[in-house]
Amino acid sequence: MDMNRLLLFCSAHTDCIITEDQETAEIFLHQVDSAAVFHNASTRFCDGARFGLGAEVGISTSRIHARGPVGVEGLLTTRWILKGSGQVVDGDKGVIYTHKDIPIKS
Repeated sequence: MDMNRLLLFCSAHTDCIITEDQETAEIFLHQVDSAAVFHNASTRFCDGARFGLGAEVGISTSRIHARGPVGVEGLLTTRWILKGSGQVVDGDKGVIYTHKDIPIKS
């Protein structure tokens, strides 16, 4: 896998890799510059409420979006790494999703 090429196309918000190759997954998880990087799990898990942060009031792909006087806490960002085994979001009220199995190449 050409990680340099992959890094050109990351969203900076949430990116996921589906692979059984643990080495490739680790490279992806540690080199892709996004706020949330997932291995073998749905990107629908990237939600403030699901992370235990309460309702989302805004999303950003910027590094720092604070304005005005801020302390150290206002200058920190969090990067989330999620490792799964094929989990998908289930139980959203009133929402019907169509899931499609994608074959994984070894």
